[in-house]
Amino acid sequence: MGDVLLITLPFFAVCGLGFLAIRSGLLGPEAVGNLNIFAFYFAMPALVIGALARQDIASILDARIFVSWLIAGVGVFAIGYLAIRLVRPQAAPAERAIAGQAASVGNIGFLGLPLGIAAFGDGVMGPMVAALLVDLVVLIPLSIGLLESARRGGGAAGAVRALHGVVMNPFIVAIVSGVALSLTGIGLPAWLERFTDFLGSAASPAALFALGASLAGRTEVSTFAPAALLTTLKLLVHPALLLGLLWMTGAPAGPAAMAVLIAAMPVAGNVFVIAERYGALVRPVSTAVLVSTVIAVASVSLVLAWALQQQG
Repeated sequence: MGDVLLITLPFFAVCGLGFLAIRSGLLGPEAVGNLNIFAFYFAMPALVIGALARQDIASILDARIFVSWLIAGVGVFAIGYLAIRLVRPQAAPAERAIAGQAASVGNIGFLGLPLGIAAFGDGVMGPMVAALLVDLVVLIPLSIGLLESARRGGGAAGAVRALHGVVMNPFIVAIVSGVALSLTGIGLPAWLERFTDFLGSAASPAALFALGASLAGRTEVSTFAPAALLTTLKLLVHPALLLGLLWMTGAPAGPAAMAVLIAAMPVAGNVFVIAERYGALVRPVSTAVLVSTVIAVASVSLVLAWALQQQG
């Protein structure tokens, strides 16, 4: 377990530094947006493109992991959509859509990706691509479509907005580019590989620092019951359901364990951004992002210890 903590604690420590930088006044609130722009639009895509271009995509993508992740994601989304009314009977359709997203979409980009690469190297990219594709192409557009439908009384505007978000998402662009470079055998020329490695090396600290800084503004501890429900669904139900599906499909133990680790990530910060934009379940989601990230210091470390054992 000590070796696992040597992997995980530096990641959460950088989050803590970002939190302290905002709370102490060293950085203003506007710094969070700037850090997110750098990490999300520049450093993280460079990391993804470089890692995928080096891979034999045909050998790392497993249909069993993709299908299991898809079923688990949609299943937990549905559970969150329905279960929120147990603790918030007056939940409107928009709030139920946000609850589904919070229950099923974890902080893969800013936490899962850098942590997975640190623990498993580029070999984690197979399960990571499956997870990102389901989240970015299915779950987030589904949530936005439901939100737009609730706001406008129809689904056409939501479908257009969701499609635009998918096409323009930097992670989708990076995945498509990296997969194309791998499948065509073109790869990256030496100078461009050095550039993506150099820029991508800034992804982890920038993303984690930005994550911690964003949490500094989310210290709301009210609305405990909805936040506790969303945290439980994300940290416990999602990885447990995925593990069961992976076992049923006979997915290989090593990549399956990596996928479960990715599913164990806390509630994604962008869920709060969407909740705030639509004015739906803002305080419970804010609390769930903060609480699930704090709990993840221990829970993710435990899942990572198990996942490392499965690699043997």
